[in-house]
Amino acid sequence: MTVFTQELIFGLVGGLGLFLFGLFLMGQGFQKIAGDRIRRFLERTKSPLPAAVTGILLTVVLQDGAAAVVLVVSLLNFGLIRLKQALCMLFGINLGITVIVHLISFRLEHYHLLAVAVGFLLYYFGRKRFTRYLGYSILGFGLVFTGLNTLLTVMKPLADDLLVQGVVSRFSRWPLWGYLSGAVATFLVQNSPATIGLLQILAGQPVMKGSLCLSLLPLSATLPFLFGTNLGICTTATLASLKANIQTKRAVLAQWIFNLVTAFFCLLLVDPFSRLVRAVVRGLWVFTGWIGEFFFLIPAKLMPQEIYLLSREIAVAHTIYNLLILIVWLPLLNPLVKTVERLLPARRPEDELGETVFLNERMFDAPPLALRLATKEILKMADLTLAMLGLAQTVFTKGDPSFIREVQQKEDVVDSYQERITHYLSNLLSRSILTAAQSQYLAGLFHVVNDVERIADHACNITRCAEEKIKEKLPFSTLAISELELLYDKVTALCQKSFLALKEDDPEEARQVLEREEAVDRLKEEMRQNHINRLNQGKCWPASGILYMEIISNLERIADHAANIAQVVLRKKRGV
Repeated sequence: MTVFTQELIFGLVGGLGLFLFGLFLMGQGFQKIAGDRIRRFLERTKSPLPAAVTGILLTVVLQDGAAAVVLVVSLLNFGLIRLKQALCMLFGINLGITVIVHLISFRLEHYHLLAVAVGFLLYYFGRKRFTRYLGYSILGFGLVFTGLNTLLTVMKPLADDLLVQGVVSRFSRWPLWGYLSGAVATFLVQNSPATIGLLQILAGQPVMKGSLCLSLLPLSATLPFLFGTNLGICTTATLASLKANIQTKRAVLAQWIFNLVTAFFCLLLVDPFSRLVRAVVRGLWVFTGWIGEFFFLIPAKLMPQEIYLLSREIAVAHTIYNLLILIVWLPLLNPLVKTVERLLPARRPEDELGETVFLNERMFDAPPLALRLATKEILKMADLTLAMLGLAQTVFTKGDPSFIREVQQKEDVVDSYQERITHYLSNLLSRSILTAAQSQYLAGLFHVVNDVERIADHACNITRCAEEKIKEKLPFSTLAISELELLYDKVTALCQKSFLALKEDDPEEARQVLEREEAVDRLKEEMRQNHINRLNQGKCWPASGILYMEIISNLERIADHAANIAQVVLRKKRGV
């Protein structure tokens, strides 16, 4: 390996690594600044245009178009958003990528080290959460341009290489070659801004043709590659939807349709499209020069050579192309949805709904959503425990042993839920950067999982008491049965309200749980005293009395676990 080849490989790999790591740091910083507002905003966005704006904001926050697409696909699969909402978000994600492309098209090579220094100082010495994560984002911003400068340096000698010139010249002669190259490159890198950044650097390399200094690739030759980056994101979404429900597959199919159809017409009109882009860029240049001359008394500069505008032209072309997708396809949203529904019909009713599995480690890039999805999985587990409580009550009060085995089977499923959710939360804790509030809530969810599992255990204990009552034919007075049913109903209602507080993230419901738990404690003490009185009067069979007290004790502990869950909701709202 020659020294030049070694420097080229190391420079390409290192520069691209710095670029991608910088985007990652920027995304992490923006996510921590946004906090839980991301999740709430996503869940409340319903109409098409705000959903598209949400897609833009989501991409800017994550600093990664592929990650944003996977996130939207996962949200649709989990039932958190609807198909039309997801499609509008996909339109917006394309425009969000444009924002990042414009950002990296600015030549800031003289300030990137300053950004690294400022970002580090803010992160290392900042005391407030906002200041530290702002520093995190600025540090990432500096690393992005450090990586770009590294790539720019190592790619300069490539422009004079005849082999490189022969390969890239195919982009001009065969637009389909450029389109497929853009798709494959984006799929391999899994980051379309990085692919477009490489295109801007490579195409802008100067090539001497006589006395003229031209760019390695003209704008018209870069456009097919640029269009292909959107298709590369489609492949990422396809992989994310392989095991998803029918709605998710429809969204991915729709994404393929609107990208391929739009690209087909734009590839046929590459030359008019490139002329439009040049006209827009030159118009913007003149307009901004006029503003500087009018407001700041700065003389308007002469129009620079095309090679110096190519990077900006690529960014503008990306904007126009994705804005065209939004303008054309947003009014056609309903026909598009009907088309994909015909192409992918639901064969069975259960296919339409899909079996939702909320735990997905791809969501670790967005901790607020990952925590919300873990909560939804816990609520599925909670519904199972409520069913167990109802079955246990039926077995005891009705003397029906047919449900005993079902309670035991459900208890095994609850244990499985506990194991999987705990594993998921542990991975989230170790692999994601969480804010203090998110870490506190995650710790609370660990306790909630255990509380729900303990409620299921107490339901099994009550079932065993009922089984013993049936097996030994132990007598219970009508008064004792009535008291137990009253306590049972109050505890079940307490659990339902506690789970509702967790689901709705509602502190008022949580406070009501704590108030009602005190009433349950008073009722429990009253029942114990009534039981003692019946024992003293010889009205209670001793063996029945033992079961009576054991059931009361289990119900009391169930109420305590419900109160613990309510406390987690309250601590989250207080930001403790």
